[in-house]
Amino acid sequence: MTKRETRILSEKIRGAIDPEKKASLDRIISNNLFGWDPFSKSTALLCYIPYKSEIDTRLILTRALETGKRIGVPRIDPARSSMRFFLLSDLDRSLHRGAYGILEPNNNCSEIRYDEVDLIIAPGLAFTARGDRLGYGGGYYDRFLAAHSDIPCCALIYDRLILDSLPVKETDIRVDYLITESGIRISERTDGKNGENG
Repeated sequence: MTKRETRILSEKIRGAIDPEKKASLDRIISNNLFGWDPFSKSTALLCYIPYKSEIDTRLILTRALETGKRIGVPRIDPARSSMRFFLLSDLDRSLHRGAYGILEPNNNCSEIRYDEVDLIIAPGLAFTARGDRLGYGGGYYDRFLAAHSDIPCCALIYDRLILDSLPVKETDIRVDYLITESGIRISERTDGKNGENG
């Protein structure tokens, strides 16, 4: 299948999950993340704001804020084809509707210091066990992850959207870990070097 066809299929699979089931899966995935050392020991991390049927990260953002972690959320600049992350201080007051209708940090938020970030939580439509990632086609995360490849990167994904293969290119960046309802998977990119399989 082409990328476009795979995106359509992946969105269909994700969108077909019953809302109550989805809420339950999202809580399980969030709890698996909370019990994972790279998250619990992190002091500064980057995380996306959920959009449409993406795994809901509000529990994660709330936990990070409550435990004193610095957390950066993305702001897209379509004119420059760039993405930067700004510190979130309050889920209700720090966000407004931005590019593509996605909630993003408002102009009162300060940009995070990337040299202090110790974990990235990236979105995606589908993944493979190797860590291959299928995004939405804008290339924002691929460019950002390529520029910050020294920071460990995980993705939240339902088990049903870990596919055997994806139509990826060399410019498509893999993630290091997959956080699913069944646990933590180490991708082939990491190959067990930096984390735990718990």
